[in-house]
Amino acid sequence: MAPTNKENKEIDRLIARNLAGAATTREEKALKDWILASDDNYQQYKILQESSIVSFKEKKLLITDETFNKVWAEAASEEKTPHRHIGFTIFKAVAVSAASLALILISIFTYRQVIYNQQVAENGDQPVIIEKFSPVGQKTKVFLPDGSQVWLNADSKLQYSSSFGDSLRSVSLTGEAYFEIKEDISQPFIVKSGNMAITALGTRFNINTYFNHSDIEIVLDEGELLIENLFSSLIPGMPLKTTLKPGNKALYSIRDAIFRIDSVDNPFDYTCWKDGILSFHQADFETVINSLERWYGVEFLYENQPNMGWNITGEFNNEYLESVLKSLGIEEDFSYEIKNNAVQLIFER
Repeated sequence: MAPTNKENKEIDRLIARNLAGAATTREEKALKDWILASDDNYQQYKILQESSIVSFKEKKLLITDETFNKVWAEAASEEKTPHRHIGFTIFKAVAVSAASLALILISIFTYRQVIYNQQVAENGDQPVIIEKFSPVGQKTKVFLPDGSQVWLNADSKLQYSSSFGDSLRSVSLTGEAYFEIKEDISQPFIVKSGNMAITALGTRFNINTYFNHSDIEIVLDEGELLIENLFSSLIPGMPLKTTLKPGNKALYSIRDAIFRIDSVDNPFDYTCWKDGILSFHQADFETVINSLERWYGVEFLYENQPNMGWNITGEFNNEYLESVLKSLGIEEDFSYEIKNNAVQLIFER
């Protein structure tokens, strides 16, 4: 269903306030949900963000609803005739005022919405979202229409449009996945996850969003990645764009309000899960328990208070749960009982 004039106006308002750095937390969330809802929405926002964020932040003329409503009313009053081509050289005019720039941006946005709706009508078919899910206790390999391969870890979800590859290769990820992308210079491959968009031409990399569905860890095996910050105000210290090289790890943590890039000694330590190897790196109690629950499809309960000073490092290669628990129990001083899909950990007082 095509968006109404009222819906278009509200989205334009959110985009304007976001680019001006004036959006509230609720407005940021509403805009994020809209952007991640479809590839078309993402592409529209990306164009506006790249072309105008500097000007908006410098001028600050779209902070108030009164200013926005005035500009939007002017744009809405003009006749909007769809065209097949539009140039963006107007953005080269540095003397353009923020109010004029806002009018231009809103016109482009409306133009893109009209074209999209027209194309859908011409095709006579609305693209649908395809979802691939890997449940707890399982790993799933997904073959995409372009020949790319994706390994989904347990409790992970991959979504993409049925029009994937027509003009854009884009997927959305929740959980963890290893990507092996087929190279296509004409169509970069985009992974949207949380507040980031990761772009690759032909490369291998791992994305982990397990921590709390807001923290994201990206490890590059081969090739090059472009990491884009979709919401600059939500990621302190993160530039608009960052390039990741092989052997590097990018970590964005909303919990600790940080973004950093580190080198890793062996990227395989972060990707070996797809080969059946459960690996821990200085993992705390919560990380270990959450990983075991996903890996083996069980639920953990515990008796008495566990020692929260866990610092587990090690690998378990295709081992049974009981074998893993025996090893951890010796190190962290606990016994255990397994009944169906429940595991009771018993800690000494």
